[in-house]
Parts: sequence; C-alpha cells; structure tokens
Amino acid sequence: MNRIIASCARRRSLYVLQRRFNSSFQARYGEKLKQKLNELGVKDIEEFKTKISANKPVQTPPLQNAPPMKPAKSKQGTPRHDGSPVKPLSEILDITRVMQHPITGADLGAWWTGYHAAKAGQGKGYLSAVIPRATYDTFLSTSKKHPTFILPLPRPEAQVESGPEERNAQTPHEFFFLEWAHHPAPPIPSADPISTLFNPSKKDEISPNPSCTTVLFTPLQEYKLRQEYAQPHLVLTHYTDFASTHDVILMRGQLTPSMNQPDRFLLSPSDAQLLAFGLQQFYLADKDSNRSQLLAKFHEKPGEFSWEELILASQL
Repeated sequence: MNRIIASCARRRSLYVLQRRFNSSFQARYGEKLKQKLNELGVKDIEEFKTKISANKPVQTPPLQNAPPMKPAKSKQGTPRHDGSPVKPLSEILDITRVMQHPITGADLGAWWTGYHAAKAGQGKGYLSAVIPRATYDTFLSTSKKHPTFILPLPRPEAQVESGPEERNAQTPHEFFFLEWAHHPAPPIPSADPISTLFNPSKKDEISPNPSCTTVLFTPLQEYKLRQEYAQPHLVLTHYTDFASTHDVILMRGQLTPSMNQPDRFLLSPSDAQLLAFGLQQFYLADKDSNRSQLLAKFHEKPGEFSWEELILASQL
C-alpha cells in the first residue's frame, strides 16, 4: 500500500493545487498600478520616477494597528510567473506596505495570527501559525526525505462503551494520509511598488528564501479509493516570502467546505489543529526518537511499520 501511496502523491498534489490562468499582463497589473500610483500621490509613472531621481520622499499611507491584509478577491485568482499553483501571499497581505515600515517578525506574526483568528471566528474555516525559519528548515529537510505519512485522529464520539481502564485502549481512530508538495521559492519582497509590479518573479530566478510548501490531509480510506482524485479535508500552506527579511514563515490552514452545506466544513477546527500538531510531532522529532523511527519505517521498511505504535506515539 505504501508504494501505491508514494507513486500517486506527486501527481495528486499538482492535480489538487494547479490552476489555469489566461489573463493578460495588462488585465493583471493595470488596475493595481493605477491604485498604487494614487496611494503614492502621483499622476503617472513619469512623475514617480521624477520624484525618485530628485530624492524627494514619496508619501506612503500610515501603518496603523490594523494588519495590512487585502480584501478577498474573485475565485479566478491571479496568474503567477514562477509556475507555482499556490495562491500568492501578495493576494492576502500587502507585502509592499509591510516592507515600507520597520516591522519586526513578531509584529508580522501577531498580525497574521490575529487576522486569521478573526476570520475563524466568523466561520471562515482558517487556522494559522508563525514558524521560525530554523524550525521550518527542519520541516523542509524531513519532508523531502519523507513526503508522505499517516496520522491517527481520535474519534471518541464513536467509542464503544467500556470500563475506565479499557476506555483509552478502545478509543477509535480515523487515519489521515498527509502529503507534502514543494513549490518555487518566492523572491525577496520589495518596498518599491513599481518594481514589484514590473519585475515579477521568474521560474529560473534564484531566491534566498526557502521553497514554499503545502501539506494535504485526506482520510486514508478516501485516498485508497480515489487516490489523486480524493478530496483533501485540510490544506496547510507555508509562505516563505519573509524568511530572509524577517526570519519567519507564515502558515495558513484552510478547511474544505462541505458540498451539501457550504457553511460547514469536512473537518472541525479542533480536528484540524490536532492534525497540524501531529505534523509537528513527527516531522520535528529528534532523530533517535520513536516518532522519527516510525516515520522512517513507513518509507524504508513498510513491513515493520506498526499501526498500534503509531497510535501510541501520537498521544499527547
């Protein structure tokens, strides 16, 4: 089974995440450029260049306590020039505005988590976290060696009646298949809105930032039946745009809405948090720990992999 899972993982990640775009350059940047020029108080690009050459400061809007988040856009999305299927961070956060002010990684992290906590409170199906770059480097290294794994999720609501001494042993679990996908590293963000608009990142451009990653979580039974066509219940995206400048990675989790009830999700927020924590348990584990050995066995010695040991190692 492990071999079947591994053979389908890369194809499925692209299938689930890839979007097709047909917008022209003008359609993408025309309105955005006009908006930026208005914010900077200049009529056109020539006036902007004149101010820069004369060393005259260009006024930027004051950064207040509210995070510089962008309003939701249409589902069509915006085309990327680096080949990544991941929604760019620039569609969520005003990166240029952040770079125009002396903002620390702690400030950025507080905005990020506060914004998504408010969204989650409105029933939007988000979770978030801020990861230090050193921690993310460990994630990155381990995920390249072991891009797939299984996590058990306790389902106490399905528990069979039993005595207190047997309750823990008989707690049912639902297994989730997780798979990592690695995407091109984003360029270093710029404080210059004009250069950002007219110099988009390219596929062959080398960036000092680490690669962006996504992690898909799908019920194992559904994945075994549909493989790359299975619907993930949770997708974690790690944005590395500020890794080199602020030493932080911004994580965003999105729950998949139910087809029959769009205001509900296939996974509860608490279960999503448990899966995100389980990811840390195994992919940040010490090399000699039991969790690290289970992760290695899943790929290298599948015949020795023990589901019972996995459940025990996953307990908090």
